[in-house]
Amino acid sequence: MFTYSQVYDVLVIGGGHAGCEAALAAAKTGARTLLMSQNLDTLAQMSCNPSIGGIAKGQIVREIDALGGAMGRVTDAAAVHYHMLNTGKGPAVHSPRVQCDKKTYQFTYKHIVELQPNLDLIQDEAVEIATSDNKVCGVRTLRNTFYQAKTVVLSTGTFLGGTIHIGEEMFPGGRYNDMPSVQLSGSLKQIGLHIIRFKTGTPMRINARGVDFSKFRLQPSDNPFQPMSHFTDVTEQAKRKFLSCYITRTTEETDKILRENLHRSAMYSGKIHALGPRYCPSVEDKTKKFPDVKTHPLFLEPEGNNTEEYYIQGFSTSLPEDVQRALLKSVPGLENASITRAGYAVEYDFSDPMDLFPSLESKIIPGLFCAGQMNGTTGYEEAGGQGFVAGVNAARKTQGKEPFVLRRDEAYIGVLIDDLVTKGVNEPYRMFTSRAEYRILLRNDNADLRLCPHGFALGTLDEKYKPAFEKYAREVACLKENSRYQVDETNLYPWSAEKVRFHVDVHQKYAGYYDRNKKDAEKLALADNIVIPEGFDPSSVKGLLFETSQKLKTVCPRTLGQASRIPGVTPADVQLLAIHIERYRRLKHAEKVA
Repeated sequence: MFTYSQVYDVLVIGGGHAGCEAALAAAKTGARTLLMSQNLDTLAQMSCNPSIGGIAKGQIVREIDALGGAMGRVTDAAAVHYHMLNTGKGPAVHSPRVQCDKKTYQFTYKHIVELQPNLDLIQDEAVEIATSDNKVCGVRTLRNTFYQAKTVVLSTGTFLGGTIHIGEEMFPGGRYNDMPSVQLSGSLKQIGLHIIRFKTGTPMRINARGVDFSKFRLQPSDNPFQPMSHFTDVTEQAKRKFLSCYITRTTEETDKILRENLHRSAMYSGKIHALGPRYCPSVEDKTKKFPDVKTHPLFLEPEGNNTEEYYIQGFSTSLPEDVQRALLKSVPGLENASITRAGYAVEYDFSDPMDLFPSLESKIIPGLFCAGQMNGTTGYEEAGGQGFVAGVNAARKTQGKEPFVLRRDEAYIGVLIDDLVTKGVNEPYRMFTSRAEYRILLRNDNADLRLCPHGFALGTLDEKYKPAFEKYAREVACLKENSRYQVDETNLYPWSAEKVRFHVDVHQKYAGYYDRNKKDAEKLALADNIVIPEGFDPSSVKGLLFETSQKLKTVCPRTLGQASRIPGVTPADVQLLAIHIERYRRLKHAEKVA
């Protein structure tokens, strides 16, 4: 076995959205980083839908952007269609969604990764996580090369033990035509990770050449639009050509075909045993679970400027290809369309996220971090947010710094990670605005004000933006104090007076609710600031119910706030824990003094 001489601070396995954000974040903090992917030509590939954002997902991307991540900037570079969701509701839940040219997106991301200082790339397959003294020391690859690393970030997506299903056919794959990572899954089990299995899927793609678009409802790009990144020049972006999406519905004929062929679906023939995402079901799953609903919405979304391929949102399926063709012909306007890529389902392995600390470091193997679908989530955006946090914390561990953890009142990313490590998952986790109890505080329009200070402090957000951001924050504060204040636009770019006024207008609409949420959040922060001391076992506190003790033992909360959010832990339990934590602290202090 050949041992590579460089000792890396952070080694990231997997080049999807989680892996790219993890590698960039680690490298930006000064950590010597290696990104390992089975195929560098598919780095940051949009494996499923050609869009970024969505309900709550758009907020996550704006948060990644404010922290210094790349996803928002790449999205704007590849944008072909902008749409703000939930505009019929209050601005707290307005969520940006952007259709992208998937190849422009992929290669823009790849180029950013290639240009990043402190970051090396290697095309190879990880097959074993090596440990020494029960902590990570490196990775062995398929080419029998050993890469030394102080920390490792696992971001394997759907590739870990992946199996593709199309009707009765099944074959190995992490994505169609891409081989899975099989040996690594076995290695993870050997070192003690609890490996579980989930399922996800994707719809067929079609050639638009045979589509009769006159039978669909047109959905043009928003005008005016809001870019995904805080740092995008709106004036320059508006000069670009944008495309339209199209909306239609399945028919009763579609429903009939589905019911007649349910037994041929991989989901209902017994081929697939893993659970799939409840909130992004296959079309046959919708037919089975909602028998009274005879038609379902479909969205035709362009895959790029220089292709005739369209993605059919709402038509995800694992039915045989002949049935997929019949389904297509049952929709008015698609009778003459041809399938370019069949829809399919993929089963894959992931690790129980309750085995992670809020830093996304493993409780089982120190130095091992996990991000993305590896933690039981679904979606590019959820993956990117976790990747950023895992990459930063892997780097900070090697630098001897405290972990970076976002609270639930600070970011949707904080809600996401807290839910994963405190409650676990029993289905692929997808973010929604309803999951955030402080969503009035966590709007897409204030992600910069919330998180840019963190980005500057971490070293992940370019310092060149700091003077303009600080002025922007001052202008916002002044306008909040005095509604007649004249905003000073000098030296404000990439922010603007318009952004200042828009943010303050939204804030004022929620003023009363905002203050109430802020007070509740301050109480949360107090509990989250009470760190459970090292050596103190909360599950051993006398007076707790047996069930509470078992849950505390499983989760191993790091703070009193996290303990309070474990399902089944009561306010009385939290009060008892607080008393014993304080008693333990005083005892340790007395021992130290003595």
